[in-house]
Amino acid sequence: MALHRFGRRLGAGLVVAALGATGAAAHHGWSWAEGEQHELRGTIREIYIGQPHPTLRVETARDGVWIVELGNPSQTARAGFTEGSAKPGDAVVALGNRSLQAGEKRMKAVRITVGERRYDIYPDRIQG
Repeated sequence: MALHRFGRRLGAGLVVAALGATGAAAHHGWSWAEGEQHELRGTIREIYIGQPHPTLRVETARDGVWIVELGNPSQTARAGFTEGSAKPGDAVVALGNRSLQAGEKRMKAVRITVGERRYDIYPDRIQG
């Protein structure tokens, strides 16, 4: 009897995990972003290197702080951007796709440039 209850709990847990993974995949894909790419210039205020994806908080002169999402940690590291590649206060240029949601200051970067160093996070998605 105890084994039967364990099996039901395990099955329910797997269903919850699958539903959560589907939501995460939808959030971290590209469907939330515009098709056209834009350049964002600013100063790095904060860097997060970790799961589910590294992010930069970039302050712009024109419209405040943006969240710039990079690829997953492995993909971002393959592009050469790792802990220590940049620091708060560094100038950055991000090329990427902005959020479709009006007023949301969020971008999925395909390339970032810090100083003279360019990091192609999604080289196959870079337009022009």
